[in-house]
Amino acid sequence: NLKPPSLLPTPATAPKRKNDSSVRSSSLFPPNSSTRFKLQRILRTVRRLIHLTVLSVPIAMLSPIAKRSSKFKNQTFLPLCLRQAERGGAVVIKLCQWASSRPDIFGVEFCDLFKSLQDGTTPHGWDHTERLIKSAYAKQYKEGKLKIQVGEGGNEVLGSGCMAQVYKGTIVEDDGSEKAVAVKVMHPNVRDGIEHDLNIFRFLAHSLERVPYFGIGEKVKWNNLCGTVDEFARMLEPQLNLCNEARHIQTFNDNFESSPNVMFPTLIPGYDAHPDVLVENFCEGVPLQQFCKDHKGEDTLLAEMCDLMAHVMCTMIFEHNFVHGDLHPGNIFVATTDEETSDSSLKTKYKLVLLDCGIVNEYNEDDHDVIIKIIAAFIRMDGRRAAELMAADSDRRLLSSSDGTSSVKNAEEYISQIEMLSKTPRKSDFFFEKVTTYINYIFNAASEHHVKMNPSFVSMALAVKVQEGVALMLNPQGDIIKIANPIIMKAEADRIKEGGVGKLKLLVEDLWRDWRVKVEREQRAAFGKNAGAYDSDNAYAADIGLKAQRA
Repeated sequence: NLKPPSLLPTPATAPKRKNDSSVRSSSLFPPNSSTRFKLQRILRTVRRLIHLTVLSVPIAMLSPIAKRSSKFKNQTFLPLCLRQAERGGAVVIKLCQWASSRPDIFGVEFCDLFKSLQDGTTPHGWDHTERLIKSAYAKQYKEGKLKIQVGEGGNEVLGSGCMAQVYKGTIVEDDGSEKAVAVKVMHPNVRDGIEHDLNIFRFLAHSLERVPYFGIGEKVKWNNLCGTVDEFARMLEPQLNLCNEARHIQTFNDNFESSPNVMFPTLIPGYDAHPDVLVENFCEGVPLQQFCKDHKGEDTLLAEMCDLMAHVMCTMIFEHNFVHGDLHPGNIFVATTDEETSDSSLKTKYKLVLLDCGIVNEYNEDDHDVIIKIIAAFIRMDGRRAAELMAADSDRRLLSSSDGTSSVKNAEEYISQIEMLSKTPRKSDFFFEKVTTYINYIFNAASEHHVKMNPSFVSMALAVKVQEGVALMLNPQGDIIKIANPIIMKAEADRIKEGGVGKLKLLVEDLWRDWRVKVEREQRAAFGKNAGAYDSDNAYAADIGLKAQRA
């Protein structure tokens, strides 16, 4: 039997991870590793680095030509980038999958070409699949109770992603009836490739922190690139064991049990998850991109589906603390439903089918509390509140001195810089409408003022960015504030029940701030001019150390 590698994380049912001090070390080597083991890992990682470098050289050489000729870019350069990305392995493909969901950032031509990576990577051979199925479900497969559907060209692959590929199959029930299932099988050698890529990322992050020139090391340190790489590893590594995905599927089904407009795959009794094979029910539906094409011009329907997507996103973030981290369009289907939804705001007869639950963002109570406050502040366009929270969180994690002294340089200047984001005119109320500009702005301000970024916020922001790309595809004019506010209020009420009077006091403060932000926004809209920072907030920002203690 195949055994999962040692780098696999603990099961999803384990306690939520603790603060930064308790997470797994980002070292390249496990504790007590032998010299021979270290040397072998270094050599394999160096070989992988050389491979990625060789793939990158043609792209780097041709990029100046691509900038000058759109014809060359579309016909030669981008197809070359696609081929090289597919050869680059799972991590490169995963990043390109996320990028292909954002035409507002990377361009329509890039996304139209690279969206094939969402479910169309080169599949592995049948021999590997059959060997794993026999290892996982030898009895059922031998007796003919588990069958893989055969198409014109052989065994039919429904889709092939960066980690695994999916077949349509059937299982024979005890009464002799047949049921359609999806059989997911891991690609060969995918674990080693990801391990080496993460080692390369860690090495580069640690090396950049030590660069003394042009302030590069200082900037990387405060942007917490090493922590971000570890956070990315935590998101990615659960996909290397399909038993984790099975647990995620069960949790999502429990969380959305009362939501008829949202559907996840379900597990098949008698087919326990295996690290390399997963059998789940076959979900009927139309890919989201095809649904948008089929219903082009039906603005009301697409707006309702956008509201549904935003509702699901906000519920995962603010209520469940269990967020699907890989909701690019290739993992979203749309199916019809005959059931009535209990939410009067969702009238659509369609439902979202959310697939590929391997990547999940879940945080400990402290991190989740501060993350949702930061994201809620940005959604409500209260940049000042978001900046105060990020500064306080930085001090909390850096363990400021007992006298309450903050590590933030020029706190009021930092808060004012972040506040300007919420005063920048925008086409809609989507948090990441200008994601590249905003993230760069936030990171630059953080490094300048010694605010250490929380890697959990970065991973949550990435998940929101990908999901919001889907919502923007459905309805660019969607109003996320209208959807988010009731969910945020419910989440805050739940925290009050757990936290008592202290939480109630914080909620009253937040509501008072929200009211002032709303008034200021209405005034800016009415008079067409930007308002200055709140005078009453200057005292709030003057002592960030006190906020760190409160956090």
